[in-house]
Amino acid sequence: MQLFRMQVESEGKNGLSVYVENHYISCGRPGIGDMGRLTKTELEQKLAAGYGLDGPELEREAEAHYRFAQVMQDGDYIIVSDGERMYLGDLGDYYYLDDFDNAEAQSGHRRGVTWLRSLNTEELHPELIRFLEQAGKLGMFERPVSKEQLDRLLLRNQAPAGARLVDEATVQEALAILKAAMRSEDAERREQAAIAILQLAGMERQADKV
Repeated sequence: MQLFRMQVESEGKNGLSVYVENHYISCGRPGIGDMGRLTKTELEQKLAAGYGLDGPELEREAEAHYRFAQVMQDGDYIIVSDGERMYLGDLGDYYYLDDFDNAEAQSGHRRGVTWLRSLNTEELHPELIRFLEQAGKLGMFERPVSKEQLDRLLLRNQAPAGARLVDEATVQEALAILKAAMRSEDAERREQAAIAILQLAGMERQADKV
């Protein structure tokens, strides 16, 4: 799954409180129409014509709109923050509400969210904090994450997702010692070495699954 971040207002029609209470998020300028049916080029054309955007600003806006409607997928994760509060959610599909696609409501573009928990910055891993501090309203984490990897990122004292706690050279050195011990004349030592090797193999298999 992918992990996304989104900056929102604290209160108001599209504030964090509204999103949390009603189990959805919204992103996208009004008057564009159903973004699930538009290519990125078509989004750029509509943003340029409707809002006078051009250059890098137009590219950033079009990318954010396209990402919200078509890159995000059902089952991906999102962290939504208003600068003080943060919530982790499980994303649903994009859907378009024509009645809310106007300057007053400004919430025609939506995704359902199953909120999983609130977050505290002090508890998060530094790698995740750096991601959340990046500029822009909507961002995507640099790599896909599994449930286990996300759990690691939510704990400050855990290793970064995908990282190994012991380097490969040390593992190979320890394995060589254990293999030598398995050839010992001492039966108990051979048994202990065999058990240690099997445990190491099990740990490696588990790490590969994460």
